[in-house]
Amino acid sequence: MKKLLLAVGLVASMLFAGCATNGTTSAPKLIITPQQLATDFCPVVNADLAVIAASPLLNASQKVLLNGDPSDATKPGIIAINKSVCAAGNTIDVTNLETLNNTAFPALITLVGALPMLPNQPAILLGLTLAQPILNQVLATVQAQQAAAASPASTASAASAPVAASQ
Repeated sequence: MKKLLLAVGLVASMLFAGCATNGTTSAPKLIITPQQLATDFCPVVNADLAVIAASPLLNASQKVLLNGDPSDATKPGIIAINKSVCAAGNTIDVTNLETLNNTAFPALITLVGALPMLPNQPAILLGLTLAQPILNQVLATVQAQQAAAASPASTASAASAPVAASQ
């Protein structure tokens, strides 16, 4: 669990290290890519989720929150969401990160908050609470990069349209 807090701190320091601007208005650049985040932190998160899943402290609803409900596809569970993001060879896209951020993080914060006897619970909650805004920033940056990449193509076609019309 200490690893999770350390991981969140490292991510925060890497992301905020690139906050200085040089006066240009180009698309923001990530210090660390989402794929690097998955490569670096998925093993730790997977191990922590396995420990929590094996805990005898969980009640039935908490187990469903963690493991999902096989009879309800709208409730995949925290572990399944994490596995989809961390799948080997899987390309991390904005949808995976949004699902993790909007579904798994709040559910995991609720789950850990309901287990006060969990060792280092305050540190885990702090790490999760701090990780969510960092992931929001990564999402915003990735979306800005995608928009910037799409923008030159539309600008080029718009610039060529008047030339074609005048011929």
